[in-house]
Amino acid sequence: MQKITEEFVKSLSRREVMAFDVASHCGYYTLGDYGTKYFPNNDKAPKKLGPDYAQHKNFRKWLIEILTEHKIRAVAAEDVIQGDFISTRKLSEFRGILFEVCQTLDIPVVTFKPTVIKKHGTGKGNADKKMMIKFAEERYHIEVGTDDNLADAIHIYMYFIHRYKL
Repeated sequence: MQKITEEFVKSLSRREVMAFDVASHCGYYTLGDYGTKYFPNNDKAPKKLGPDYAQHKNFRKWLIEILTEHKIRAVAAEDVIQGDFISTRKLSEFRGILFEVCQTLDIPVVTFKPTVIKKHGTGKGNADKKMMIKFAEERYHIEVGTDDNLADAIHIYMYFIHRYKL
């Protein structure tokens, strides 16, 4: 799998980076395309496979499509931290799918701690969702409305660009 080396970063453009705030409401950002994609549970999934079966499959399919469509060469994502069990499990499942897809496509993934992203984006490592939204709009002039998933993806992207000096 491709690694984030100094040589690789020098060959990378901002258009080839995509950031994700992975979850069932997945915020994503790259130059020219951004938003939040929702992956609802599928009640029609076979019982033995569980209600999230189609959700994971659809997330994987969408990731492959968006990464190849935009010719993405590097992915940035928020790291999973310990929280309540259900959300930590769900984030871990989606993160695992992101890693598998990126390994399949030979795209390196870099994860950042939420506190680092918040500190870079707002100046406060414990910023709440409202503050993240406010700073995404004011600092980067991107309209996010009330979409904290998109705001997070924007801050993840901007931190990657800052961190690797792109």
